[in-house]
Amino acid sequence: MKRIPMLFCALCACAASSCAVETTYIGKAYPVTAAPELYFSWDDVPGGYETMGHIMASPRFFGTLEKAQSVIEEKAREKGADAVVFEGIGRTASEPTYTTTEHIEKNDDGTSTRTATTKRDVTTSYELKATFLKYKK
Repeated sequence: MKRIPMLFCALCACAASSCAVETTYIGKAYPVTAAPELYFSWDDVPGGYETMGHIMASPRFFGTLEKAQSVIEEKAREKGADAVVFEGIGRTASEPTYTTTEHIEKNDDGTSTRTATTKRDVTTSYELKATFLKYKK
């Protein structure tokens, strides 16, 4: 019986930490930086930079897009980025799944009534995309 509370605590710790966000990064790494600049439009980015790489962050379980942004900023510092350009939010929906449940009720006169209920589920997931930049000196 002690396993359930321990598992619950582990799940809560995971949800509160960065494991609530799954990231994929491809690109270069440099020495750690303190605080990369954040941009939400390429029009705002000053010239004279190198594209280091690209990252995607997907909230999982109890994760949010705000948490995904925070995780991207943390990864940018770790990878040595001078700036991050957030490029938008992607949305995907799964193929629908259907679950049918039946209930058969016996009536007093010997007949029965059958009721079937079908439930349709679609899972929607979001993904935050960004590019890491290194300024040319």
